[in-house]
Amino acid sequence: MTVPGIAVVGMGGFARQHHRYVAEVEQRGLGRQVAQVAMPADQERYRDELAALRARGIAIFASLRQMLAAARARIDVVCVPTGIPLHRPMAVAALEAGCHVLVEKPAAGCIQDVDAMLAAARGAGRHCAVGFQHIYQREYRLVKEWVCAGRLGAVRRVKGFGCWPRDPAYYGRNSWAGRLAVGDAWVLDAPHHNALAHAVNAMLFLACRQPQRSLTPVAARAELYRANAIESADTAVMRLATAEGTEVFFAVSHCTDRAVQPVLVLEGERGRVQLTYQGDIRAAWADGTAEEVVVQPEPAPVLQDIVEVVAGRRAALSCPLELTRAQTLCTCATFESSAIHELPRELRRIEADGRVSVAGMTEAVQRAWEESALFSELGLEWAVPGTEVELNGYAYFPSFRRDVGA
Repeated sequence: MTVPGIAVVGMGGFARQHHRYVAEVEQRGLGRQVAQVAMPADQERYRDELAALRARGIAIFASLRQMLAAARARIDVVCVPTGIPLHRPMAVAALEAGCHVLVEKPAAGCIQDVDAMLAAARGAGRHCAVGFQHIYQREYRLVKEWVCAGRLGAVRRVKGFGCWPRDPAYYGRNSWAGRLAVGDAWVLDAPHHNALAHAVNAMLFLACRQPQRSLTPVAARAELYRANAIESADTAVMRLATAEGTEVFFAVSHCTDRAVQPVLVLEGERGRVQLTYQGDIRAAWADGTAEEVVVQPEPAPVLQDIVEVVAGRRAALSCPLELTRAQTLCTCATFESSAIHELPRELRRIEADGRVSVAGMTEAVQRAWEESALFSELGLEWAVPGTEVELNGYAYFPSFRRDVGA
């Protein structure tokens, strides 16, 4: 069997992780890299790495356009670990060229971008996978199996939180970090649509009782805030109603005074399951029994998954683009529900590493999660309620708050 040919777009940023994915696939003899896009700005910066790739017979191109024109017949899977504004145009271009695609998370900047990518994949008859690595992990898959088997009964609520402080370098690392849009491309960069988009996507996936399906958001209320000097939000809290009757709640901030790793909880008729970001599971069942699974760390088979599907070794993708649409819909809903409110300057602190923290934010995020309450519902003086937005048939951002990013 001929192993699939792989191409990677980019050298720096998250492309480094995709090169590790390629190395793992090559070590298993499941695929091989045949092409690489290194944009002109990267040609000198990564000169040694590119020389090593050339020595292995990998063709180097200065743009995706050039690579697809010259080498698409040899490429089965294109990895797109680029910035959010480039996900739609690059994924669509690769799909239209007849290649399968692995695009990094989040899938795209807005719902219409995701839908355009879905249409391109269907039109080309090609697969498009998304790099939400938790969906590929066996512990997360185990919880999904429990839910689908009915061990929790009806899942009434799934909730999560995360306190992930970020320093100025985080927002200065590229041209789109902390932005609502770049040119005509929506970005909606925010903790729930970038660093912790994983958690939102995982909640929507895990709490759905249908295999390989995510919950369907139908209404949302959210609150967005910022303390950093950015366009977008660095703090968010949201509550969503779903067609399946499961409430989804999430609270997150990049301006907490300390880091607290994300925790997800599924509350069902027959039990409660807690899942850490690493994958450790604690279950308390209604009959009084308990269950615990401690994760054995291993790389998530993100690229391996799509390569095996392309090669016919497995039937379906673990994280197809369709599975991630709900996460992008949630993001759009939050920016439709709430303007971005400035957090009080008198509560802001500059930490030793230069990052901005807000007094009491760590406790506010955790309390919101514990009580499944929005910040305004907790009575915090600085909190501003968002409006309820309906999402049935929602297909274009923005539809309600037309002045977003204006």
